[in-house]
Amino acid sequence: MTLPHNTTRNNQERQAVLSAITRIHAGRAERSNGAHTVVALASESGISRQRLYEHHSDLLNDFKAAVGGGSVASNAQAVQRQLAQASERNQELVAENTQLRGKIRTLAAVITELTHDNASANVVVPIARNHLQ
Repeated sequence: MTLPHNTTRNNQERQAVLSAITRIHAGRAERSNGAHTVVALASESGISRQRLYEHHSDLLNDFKAAVGGGSVASNAQAVQRQLAQASERNQELVAENTQLRGKIRTLAAVITELTHDNASANVVVPIARNHLQ
């Protein structure tokens, strides 16, 4: 007796999910960043998150439960790397901001000077007329 296509597909997917869970827990991810997340599990297993939720929710729940109670060292390291990168980028932006503020002050001074020069060139000085009566 042959299994229906859907049953065979589900069995193959279940094996893929179980293998992915094992690799992620062992820190040997092959197709994902190895984070203990559903996104990483989907990438690692090659199965969409939607399909995981719809057809393999029992495995997904087991994975989530194990992740919640287990070590999240790899997640913490990933977050620390992201934080270090964000801090570095923040320092770059602060330096750039300081430089741009200096340029703005310089340009504002030039605009003010040019405005004063232009205003003094347009001043009409009335000529005094002597009225003879």
